[in-house]
Amino acid sequence: MRQSCGMYRVFVDEAARPRMYGIQSRGGVRVGHISTDFQEVNRLAECCNSAGLSPIHLADVVEDFRRS
Repeated sequence: MRQSCGMYRVFVDEAARPRMYGIQSRGGVRVGHISTDFQEVNRLAECCNSAGLSPIHLADVVEDFRRS
């Protein structure tokens, strides 16, 4: 599994069944249960990194992503 090297990276949500992926910032802000598709979550993390997203907005971005 290749992960982003920027501010955000994908993590495996160990408590979830089936296996789910989430995004974590270098500062420790985590949002789990995003998707079972690693590539999809990785693309979202890369977009957050490209945009220079502030961790304060991560939960809102994930919520919008889930609704799309």
